[in-house]
Amino acid sequence: MPEPHWDLIFDLHGVLAEVSAVNRNYRNYLEKILVPVGIKRQKVFEIHEKAFENWAAEITRLYTKFDEWEKRGSSSETFMKSYKLIDAKWQEFILSFVPLEHKGAIRPLLETSLVEYEALANGSYPILYPEVSSVLTELVKIANLRLHVASSASSHHVKGAVVLHNLNEFFQKIIGYDTVEAPKKTNSGKYFKNMLQIINAEPNKAIFVGDSFEEANLAIKFGMKFVLVWRNKISEQKEILKNQFEIIKNLTALIPIIKELVT
Repeated sequence: MPEPHWDLIFDLHGVLAEVSAVNRNYRNYLEKILVPVGIKRQKVFEIHEKAFENWAAEITRLYTKFDEWEKRGSSSETFMKSYKLIDAKWQEFILSFVPLEHKGAIRPLLETSLVEYEALANGSYPILYPEVSSVLTELVKIANLRLHVASSASSHHVKGAVVLHNLNEFFQKIIGYDTVEAPKKTNSGKYFKNMLQIINAEPNKAIFVGDSFEEANLAIKFGMKFVLVWRNKISEQKEILKNQFEIIKNLTALIPIIKELVT
């Protein structure tokens, strides 16, 4: 019989990676492809900011519809189709600022899967919090512990982040919304259910490390253990949650928690 194992799953943004640094790399990607076709740098920044604002608002609205689609039995198909339409709107918005003679060359460079990977894999800005690499190096030494990343972003985005910082050796599975065909923070918990199946984890031997109450509730709902990374947030909420699960200020404090659980 194979030895029993534990699965440790990390959220990406706010846990491993700093959101503002991720965003700077996306802006920098657009700068690299748009400035050479005559769009001024400051204008690129404005285009990026507005495009992201529009995209994020639509994605947020999309998430609110998922549970209703789940009741109708059409959640994954409708969700993925709707997500692709929103991504296409993002692309067309940016293309609307590109001179006509350059649109043909720029369009393929705005394909979602390419942008999400390249903007991070070849990004100019480091995105990891300072302690992440050393913590992962210690965690992979623990016998029978498997590490994964599960993000609300796409798997292309996560793979780009992993490549940027040479983290391939640490993670066995990369989970994005496209991997499980569901958003992470919905009442149905389809993301967590599918994630556990994909990584072949026993819920009672799975630990999710996240930075939101929604993730905490869903992980616990599915029988997982949860650790909340609470970077620079107010102490009052820490007091409310202190008896429900472990709360840490950064990932350095995760090492003894994991060792106690799995060894």
